[in-house]
Amino acid sequence: MKPPLSDLLPVLSKPILRLPRLTGPALVMGSAPNFRLPYGHDAGWALVTVNASQILAETFGLAAPDMALMRRGILVGQGEQDFYKRDLLKGRQAKHLIVPIWPDVEDKLKAGCRTFDYRYDTLQALTRWQLANIVWRLSGKFHVSRGWHRNISTGAFAVMLARFAGFAPVVVSGFSLSQAGHGYDSRNAFRYHADEDADLLRRVARRGEPIYAEDRDFARESGLPLWQGQTP
Repeated sequence: MKPPLSDLLPVLSKPILRLPRLTGPALVMGSAPNFRLPYGHDAGWALVTVNASQILAETFGLAAPDMALMRRGILVGQGEQDFYKRDLLKGRQAKHLIVPIWPDVEDKLKAGCRTFDYRYDTLQALTRWQLANIVWRLSGKFHVSRGWHRNISTGAFAVMLARFAGFAPVVVSGFSLSQAGHGYDSRNAFRYHADEDADLLRRVARRGEPIYAEDRDFARESGLPLWQGQTP
């Protein structure tokens, strides 16, 4: 009898992000309308953005993100929201662009970026397996079903990747499990991933990872401790 995949996870190799080992505090910036800069934020903090949230970062005078996580549809999709976000992000850039989940060649993603002049120093696509391994290492939860990744938001993946990359503390702002809409878009965008995101973040919080919520509402919803200037 073959051992279950969950038994093999601890002995399999650690996923590698093609970016330098990162340290120091990081702000993970979501697109919810409740975004604010965290207590103590200054130019020494790294910036991690989610989809088109770097548009909001610009309104606070923040530089190009150190790490931008984008769903693949923004780069190559044909939906209305895909075209809309490409228009928002046209001509912008990030130091490191990461795209989950993409099992195909990265050349297609690079070609997609060229269609709206989005620039980057490095681009990396992550497979479903790589993300499952990263999520397991931070949360202790094994995701082995074929479509598990569709239940977790790009924002929750960004939080996981920021911590996995080495940032500490990681402070999240512009996240909500109940408030619809985006800070750059008045349309009432529904949040599809609230239950699975909440479960994942609560698991991470119970394990003591230095990940914090900037505002009280999201701290209560997610189980993350409230950011009050703690040190890791």
